[in-house]
Amino acid sequence: MIASMFVMLTTGCVSTSFKDIDKRFFVLAIGLDKEEVDGKDKYLVSLKLAIPSAKFEVGDMKSQIISHTADSIPGALRMIRANVDKELDFGHTRILVIGESLAKTGITDAVNFFTRRRDIQGIAYMMIGSPSALDILNTTTSSERMPTNALALSFGNIGTESAYIMTAQLFDVYRRMNEKGMDPFLPIVKSQGKTFMINQVGLFDKEKMKLALNPEETRLLNELMYHYKQFEVITKTKEIQYTLATERFKRSFKFSPKNKESVKIKVWFGGIVEQSNQRMFEKDWREYEVAAEEASTRRYLALLHKLQKAQLDPIGLGMMYTAAHYNGQKDWDEWQKIYPRLVFDLQVRAKIFGTGLTK
Repeated sequence: MIASMFVMLTTGCVSTSFKDIDKRFFVLAIGLDKEEVDGKDKYLVSLKLAIPSAKFEVGDMKSQIISHTADSIPGALRMIRANVDKELDFGHTRILVIGESLAKTGITDAVNFFTRRRDIQGIAYMMIGSPSALDILNTTTSSERMPTNALALSFGNIGTESAYIMTAQLFDVYRRMNEKGMDPFLPIVKSQGKTFMINQVGLFDKEKMKLALNPEETRLLNELMYHYKQFEVITKTKEIQYTLATERFKRSFKFSPKNKESVKIKVWFGGIVEQSNQRMFEKDWREYEVAAEEASTRRYLALLHKLQKAQLDPIGLGMMYTAAHYNGQKDWDEWQKIYPRLVFDLQVRAKIFGTGLTK
């Protein structure tokens, strides 16, 4: 009798904890917006669900979007479950979109929810949806083989590669929100018909978006943060205007032990002249290199001073400073006083490798 009881307990056919694949909805993207209802701010939670299909052709993949408004994100998800006939599976969620209005209000609760759930991967891509997260989820490009695949290719460096696209993943956003000396950022995705425009980044003060950089500033920040080496340097003088397409890029930050209120920044890049309104091959290239160095110095300093004025530090200068000192909290308190008056000792060097296939 005891043996028979054990056999009955080990049979899994009657278990409700496991559901077959045809009884699941795979959530590919989550969108969060702020919505005002009766004078109160609530969460508008939107899910993009994949609908399995026997045919697998470009542009034919079907999806479904379900939204609900509630006081909390888990509360909205529970109501969404009442509107679908299958179990929601978040194991394939790769896209997390924060609406622009919610980003300006605060993303602490949203990031807290995403990181607490064990079925949402830490490598999921986070972004700001403009004008709203729901608009981004409703945008479907004609080249997608799967729903949300266009965004995954854009941020994963699998498809397109652009100096204007900065990738933010859930684990890194959470780290930056809780780490002293570096602030979080999220790329801004805009819906334009049946395509996306990704060329800006929003900067946060641990909680709210305080500053949105323009495309040129976004490119410069990407270079300084991630050594991005493929970009263009447009140089204009009275004599010549040319564009240098870089192939190599290096940068370094170093705090001087003698002067705590100064950071030495070295930038070096080199590339090929892709466009010029004059012949350059027979002339002295050093003159043109100096012009590119001066133009780049002005651009980098303008960005650094803008971040300093806004009291934002996405590069992580505060972490570099405290890492070079050994007094713990005292160093951090000292850095908060130093950063508003920090001097950027910037040195830029440029190198022209050639003028392309023509003189």
